[in-house]
Parts: sequence; C-alpha cells; structure tokens
Amino acid sequence: MIRSAAIALVCSLLACGTSEGAPADATSTGTSVSTSQGDDVGASSSAAHDSTTQTSADTSSGAAGTSTTVAGTSTTTGDPLDEQGCPIDAPPSWIACESFDAITDAASQLSQWNVNADGFAVEPEVGVSGGQALRVRLQPGVMFGGWVTLRFGDGPDAPSIDSPDGRWDELWLRYRLRTGADWPGRQIGDVGELIAMNGANWAIAADLNVQGDGGMRVHPFGWTCIFDGVQVCDGMNDWTSGVVPIWNTAGTTQVFDATHAGTWQCFEAHLRLNTPGQSDGEAHVWIDDVLEVEQLGIDWRGTWDDFGINAVRFTNYADPVDAPLDFFVDDVVVATARVGCD
Repeated sequence: MIRSAAIALVCSLLACGTSEGAPADATSTGTSVSTSQGDDVGASSSAAHDSTTQTSADTSSGAAGTSTTVAGTSTTTGDPLDEQGCPIDAPPSWIACESFDAITDAASQLSQWNVNADGFAVEPEVGVSGGQALRVRLQPGVMFGGWVTLRFGDGPDAPSIDSPDGRWDELWLRYRLRTGADWPGRQIGDVGELIAMNGANWAIAADLNVQGDGGMRVHPFGWTCIFDGVQVCDGMNDWTSGVVPIWNTAGTTQVFDATHAGTWQCFEAHLRLNTPGQSDGEAHVWIDDVLEVEQLGIDWRGTWDDFGINAVRFTNYADPVDAPLDFFVDDVVVATARVGCD
C-alpha cells in the first residue's frame, strides 16, 4: 500500500485534519510547543509500509502569524548571518539557510514543528561543526513521528519565512545528513522534501520526496496533486485523499548502510517545475557530489501556476524500529543554482 492506511490512523490520533488555521491543543516532547496551523498530513513520502499502531499522539506545530526571520549570529562560529539565516558572504543565489545553531525554541522559530512523541529535537553538539542540528528519531512502535517544515518565498503564512516575496519554479536544495553511530544499516524512510504548496491551507501541489529504500539506497518519489489544472488537495489529509505518485527511481549507491553510520553525507536535490501545460519538469538527487537520480520530462503540475516551490520538509516516516535510532540533519541551503558540497 502507499501508506494511506497508516496516515489515516495517525491522523485520527493526531487530529491533523483540523480546519484551515484552526488550533489543535497539544503537548510536545520535542524542544517546544505551539498550536497547529492548517497542516497537510502529507509531510512525506510514499513507500509501502505495513500499518502499525501509533504509540503516542503529542503534537505541536508552527502557528500562522507574522513572519519573523531567525537571523543574527551563529552560536557555533560567531559568524554574522543575513536575514535569510545565510552567512553574509554567501552567494547571491542562496535564498534560505538553516544551520539550527540559533534555534532556542523550535516551535516558534521554525515554520512548522509538528512532532509526535520524541520524533524530533534540535540538539547541541551534534552538528557538522559541533553546533546544533535537527535530530530525527525513529521510535519503537511508531511509524509516523511528525514533520518539520522550513518556509521560503510566497506561500502559507508562518514564522521565519525566508525571502518572503520570492517566487521560484526551479530550486536546488543542499543539506547534510548523518545516521547515528549505532545505525545498523536499514531502510531509513523519508529524509527530505522540496514542495510547492498553495498559500491558503498548506495543501501540496508538487513534491520531490527523497527517501531510502530496502536496498539502503536513495529512492526519490515525485508526487502531484494537480488534476486538469486544479489543485485537489486541501491541506488536511493530502496523503490519504489527493496526492499521487507520478514517478520514482532508485540510486545505485548504498548510503544508509552500517558502513556510513556516524558519517556526514551531503544530500542535494534539484526540482524544476514543468512549464504550465508542458511535460518538461526535472528532478535530480546527488549524494556527496555523485549524481544518483535524474528524472526528466515530468508533468508536475499541469497548467497550475498559483505558487512556486516554497517549502523544505523533513518528515519522520519509516518502518518502526525495535530500539530508537537517530539521524541528524544540518547545514540546509535552498538556492537558485546548485550549491555543491564544499
């Protein structure tokens, strides 16, 4: 199955089908708590998983409100940052950055913080340079641990929107990922998404979803929720009632095996939305500068062009584990040109 049964179960527990902008009271075991905001349940990928009972339903999510960019100084290096959270000497192509070093209250400083049990936290001394990083924890008996969304450009209102007036139909994403030192070599689940969504209710239009497969390779999926030029998803239960896969393909290199445990790897994704009415969209994924996936001729959105690419999402969705397993995300950059790993 394509996870719809599991997500439907999770939604019933998390009350994620709240109406547009309606708050859902919750207590999070992550770093902080806030109210939910018109969340789509789709924060993630695709692959077939067996339905599993959710063990907890504590959630919190970045609430709609005034955009407040997290900027200032990196707590690790002391280097000044621009108002997009990027180093002041970053290339002009960098439109959004997140090192997590300035995060003291994730639910209020990140655009969406929707956490089930201990699915996410921002932790010190685990980052690429010894600073903070986003920790994602796979939990025993839990298939869906929530999601964290970083927002940029024109789209849904949220805290910390980088480049809020921007509109892009083609972007590159770079981030670094490290599995824990005890990672046994196994299917990891979702590890990152580039999304185009509408501005009214966070409904997904197009989604490049990077995940791992049973061969411990990177295995992205492409998803759409546009049919006959109309966005069908409503931002409430997108993954159970609207968004559908339009392609998937696997890389060739094992990147989630035990050999790579405890090692930072550089992930890059490129999404080019199709010209409305044409099938000329693209998707690429690189790991440590090696091209693992190339998909051309994609019809991501039909004739729909209400919004461009405007979100990065990290989702905790994977086959349940016997004992907790962590992976870490850091050094996130979204840009109008390929960022690279240097």
